[in-house]
Amino acid sequence: MLAKYSKHKSSSKKQYPTVIEELCHQFSLEDLKNSTNNFDADRIIGQTSFSIAYKGYLKHNGETDYPIALKRMRNIFDEWKFKKEIELHCQLHHPNLTSLIGFCDQKDEKIIVYEYMLNGSLYDHLRLRDMDPLSWKKRLEICIGAAKGLHYLHTGAKRTIFHCDIKPQTILLDNSMVPKLSHLGFSLQGKLSKLNPKPIKVDTLIGTFGYMAPECVLTNTFTDKCDVYSFGIVLFEVACTSYKNTIFDKMVMLEDIYWFTNQSFNPTIFLERFPADEIIDPILMRLIAPKCLVVFMDIMKRCLNIEPNERPTMGEVEVELEHALALQQEADDGKSNGDFKFFPTTIST
Repeated sequence: MLAKYSKHKSSSKKQYPTVIEELCHQFSLEDLKNSTNNFDADRIIGQTSFSIAYKGYLKHNGETDYPIALKRMRNIFDEWKFKKEIELHCQLHHPNLTSLIGFCDQKDEKIIVYEYMLNGSLYDHLRLRDMDPLSWKKRLEICIGAAKGLHYLHTGAKRTIFHCDIKPQTILLDNSMVPKLSHLGFSLQGKLSKLNPKPIKVDTLIGTFGYMAPECVLTNTFTDKCDVYSFGIVLFEVACTSYKNTIFDKMVMLEDIYWFTNQSFNPTIFLERFPADEIIDPILMRLIAPKCLVVFMDIMKRCLNIEPNERPTMGEVEVELEHALALQQEADDGKSNGDFKFFPTTIST
């Protein structure tokens, strides 16, 4: 699938690690311009302060119009981020990680080419009205897939990898709604220790406010448990976000302003103050089996524990979410057989 290219095109290319030279296809800038109609603004599918993403089409895998996503770096001085993302994707292979196709490093342009994710991001489905609403079961399935991808980063690669920017925007969905973790440019690599990965200290804050673990904000120190906390916030959003309001909006509406003013705020306090039926969308709430909700809320709270060592591993999170899905399936099967019983909207969590 990935074609080789010459190692002797220019001295600038010799700086890349051998694994990139051997495994990752290098596209010409002209090819990528043609694929995006010269980076037409109408082809933009997303942007951050670091990059702009475009949808393009190339001849690839026997197809003449193979859809691709191009991440075009805004700042050529972000070369370290550019190179790291390519190097990691060349070495990582998992069904719940985005697939790299190639890159371009030419004429001050630094572009990474990925397979196009037809169904956008988890954020899109939670927040945009032009997207079909996700069923509760589909939300669980997406969370399970994302947990598997993160578990792989923590324990399945040669070295432990901390993602450092887990959020609904970095969980992409392919044409079959399979979740794929993306945006590895900020990730950190440490020595592999499946039981207790060593923390990594950084000079500048990495991540997205609202998703970062308290210890990250206070000490700029990262461990696998920081990713677990961020994933807990994702679970929080999956259960509580509706088209009109995110969970952060609801915190403000319910007069819980400490989220924005106190770096050490623990969202489990918010969960203790307000029952599930006050923060989960009423329509969604009626579809969730009580036993499933108890398991889901329990693992979410454990992920959000203020003490890093009290948080579960991503392997535990994966197992508990699969348990929650099984309980939901059991309840749905009972409903289809006429055995389902309605339950009250107020559930203790």
